[in-house]
Amino acid sequence: MHPGHRPNQTILSEHANRRHDVTTYGQLMTPVRVSRSMRRWNLNLHYHHVVLDAIGGHHRSALDVGCGDGMLSFDLANRGLDVVGIDVHEPSIERARAATERSESTQFVCADLFEHPFEPESFDVVASIAMLHHVDATQGLRRLRSLVRPGGALVVVGFALPSDPIDLALIVAGLVRTSIERARGRYWEHGAPTCWPPPLSMRALRSLIARELPGARVRRRLGHRYSIVWTAP
Repeated sequence: MHPGHRPNQTILSEHANRRHDVTTYGQLMTPVRVSRSMRRWNLNLHYHHVVLDAIGGHHRSALDVGCGDGMLSFDLANRGLDVVGIDVHEPSIERARAATERSESTQFVCADLFEHPFEPESFDVVASIAMLHHVDATQGLRRLRSLVRPGGALVVVGFALPSDPIDLALIVAGLVRTSIERARGRYWEHGAPTCWPPPLSMRALRSLIARELPGARVRRRLGHRYSIVWTAP
């Protein structure tokens, strides 16, 4: 998994508003603990909101694929979901299991996504951040898609090589934003394995998504990243 979402003041204000919304939700419903992903920063943590924004009122369960230290799993649990995090990297799973944010709503499995016997269509939300470039993208999307219940959401934030000047500009913007956060002392480096470079270009990835996830919303993001949000029919 590789560390690190629109640069400039807009992002900072949107992030602040998003944090306020989470707190308000917690006051109205159940207490919400502030997870480490809201105290620390990298581009992967920055894009947790893409997953959290896809949660619907009828969603009750989530699968965090390539969960690493469990940061996204804890954020999903804070939104009231029962979460399973899966990763092949045992040290990362051990850190997730030992984290103070762990609760009865989070379960962590050290296993291969393609081999673990998940039931088909068994999760309302299936999420993956910085994982897809570690596996064959076609097989990965098909496996993720197969685990989403009808009406559920598949959300992927991944990496792709640039295809045009806009992609290059977003890479530079990501570097600038990361430098700013380092200077502020907020930057956090994960301990999960990395894989670089990603095998697909942004153009090739869009073609793959159109074929495997018809109707998916695809956006280019900072620092080689893209996001996919797909609703299972």
